[in-house]
Amino acid sequence: MQIQYSTLKSKKVYNVADGNCLGKVTDILFHFPEGKVTALVVGEKKFLSGGEKFEIGLCCITKIGEDAILVDLKPTRADDICEEVLK
Repeated sequence: MQIQYSTLKSKKVYNVADGNCLGKVTDILFHFPEGKVTALVVGEKKFLSGGEKFEIGLCCITKIGEDAILVDLKPTRADDICEEVLK
């Protein structure tokens, strides 16, 4: 599957474990020089505080739909690689 960043950044991200909206895609992380995308950075942009941001590994993405991205971030999952990004 090929998808452009300009398409990803317009989608909201929802956690299927609890139904919460985590925000929109604000950035992507990739490994250089392999060029492999490793995670999406998701969060709400706040004017002064910057808002809360998370790195969500590609293994946590369950579906990329027309309107939203669904991720599975169960807190008990051993391989959960979602971390809060330092501001």
